[in-house]
Amino acid sequence: MNRIFLLVLIVILTLTSCIGIESQISFKRDGSGTLTLTYTVSQMIKDLDTAGNGKNLPLPVSEEDFNRTVDDIDGLKLLNIKQREDEENIYIEASLEFDSIEALNQIGRGNQMNLSLTVENGITIFRQVIFRSREDQEVSEDSIKMMETFFNDYELSFIINTPSSIKKYSLGELDSDKRKLTYRVTIPELISAGEEKVMEVIW
Repeated sequence: MNRIFLLVLIVILTLTSCIGIESQISFKRDGSGTLTLTYTVSQMIKDLDTAGNGKNLPLPVSEEDFNRTVDDIDGLKLLNIKQREDEENIYIEASLEFDSIEALNQIGRGNQMNLSLTVENGITIFRQVIFRSREDQEVSEDSIKMMETFFNDYELSFIINTPSSIKKYSLGELDSDKRKLTYRVTIPELISAGEEKVMEVIW
């Protein structure tokens, strides 16, 4: 049981310590844009880092933490933030403006946003590592069932809005206007698949 609990904890931390998250990035032609984050953070996870005042968590967990993070990053501006909490969770919705993908990456601890943006011969390629494979760690059926029980309703949503038509993509569903891509997945789906998930968008 301790091994299962440890595995579940590792999974949560790997998935940005959130039990639900929606990330929506809207790009401009020059690579700048806006990011809207809506996520739920377990009070338990926050309490694990009380001594560090949230500094070791992958994403900010309060308005104060957001302001401190943004103040330390050139090319990033906090547009607005809404926060509420109860005994179990903290609920956050924040919008940020970024000048570059490098600036945006820094809101994740140790670049844990896992984003890249390159332009080659007029073609823009965006990549986000959503889940890194753990081939060296076997996940038992009992562990997967446990995660399905506790995390089945916790969905991760990744939305990308582009300034021109999307030509190619690796994950998700494309809107009819071909400028919006949405990928949704539950935590058990990611873990049971076991393979690396990379969202690549080309426009």
